[in-house]
Amino acid sequence: MKLSPIFLLLGLAPIPCYAGALETDFDLSLNNYYGYMDYAKPYNKLYKQNNLNSSLNLFGRATYEFNEEYSTSLIGYFMIDSAKEVENYNQGIWGEEVYALTETPFGDISVGQDQNVAYKFAVGAPNASKIHINNTELVNFINNPNWYKKGHKVSYKTLNSTYINTDGASLKANYITPEFAGIKLGITYVPETYSQSGLISKKADYKDKSAYILGAYGAWDILDYEIETSLGFGDYHKNDKEYSAGISVYRKGWTIGASYRKTEVSSHDYALNKENLYDSYREGRAYNVGVSYAFGPLTTGVAYFDSKAKNTDNHDEIISFSNSYQYNKYLTFSLTAAHLLSKGEDKDIKNNSKGYAFILGMEIDL
Repeated sequence: MKLSPIFLLLGLAPIPCYAGALETDFDLSLNNYYGYMDYAKPYNKLYKQNNLNSSLNLFGRATYEFNEEYSTSLIGYFMIDSAKEVENYNQGIWGEEVYALTETPFGDISVGQDQNVAYKFAVGAPNASKIHINNTELVNFINNPNWYKKGHKVSYKTLNSTYINTDGASLKANYITPEFAGIKLGITYVPETYSQSGLISKKADYKDKSAYILGAYGAWDILDYEIETSLGFGDYHKNDKEYSAGISVYRKGWTIGASYRKTEVSSHDYALNKENLYDSYREGRAYNVGVSYAFGPLTTGVAYFDSKAKNTDNHDEIISFSNSYQYNKYLTFSLTAAHLLSKGEDKDIKNNSKGYAFILGMEIDL
């Protein structure tokens, strides 16, 4: 898929020609997790109770600064995951995001495999560890029949996040305004949507998968409270429309946050077809709420996630209690206890599928 020439030109917008400097930044991290699972009968014989999961993450950024106000960067993020179970959730064992970013006094422009502005701005339940509640890695340890990807079969029978992530890391162009009174606005254009992390499937038989996403972000300090808010709207042409909102409040180590997302189909979109495994779940809603407390190197928190499809009985609930301890700048330990309850119409979860997971993690950041 090729981006429209206008967006390629925007990504290479004219910049004053001054003698500048090239800076590079690289980060390599290795995350290792051991999880023990306890499934309700009759599911305890279907899935492994012991699971090891390791992921290697590489981030790189090369920035040319023309002066204090203008710069252009090439940014890349790559991930390899050892867990076969990840095939039932996201892009598989390999993922990447590569994009160009131009920063100017008039705003920031990015072109490539970037995330959309609503996702970039999103706030919600705080993360006490890297086993977070949105787009959660918990499904690497607790199987969720409502979120499935294997081979050419992809279906998300409930939303897996309160953040608008339906376009995934597909090629796109973003523009974000300069900050004014603590507020930033943004717009994203996606020529062709594909994702393994939301309700839109690359294999869905739709003629037009373009999308426009709008986002707003606000951050203020009020009476010693640090407040963040976000709003998002996505128009996925002929597929659905999506809305999101979130808030986070921080004071003296405490963080409280919540977020909400809704997807709906209008009369101008392709009609719902319940015989299509994907179509039945195109409308839904999800919300989360959580609280965390950080003192010194220790962060602890609890979060709740709830997601339901509008036209079916498919419903997911996750509650997670997470702790992380930063031993030094290179090494962090984490401990997470979580419970998942899934309900649905399919025979494997008709009478509810539930399980517990206890996950010990070691994260190395080089």
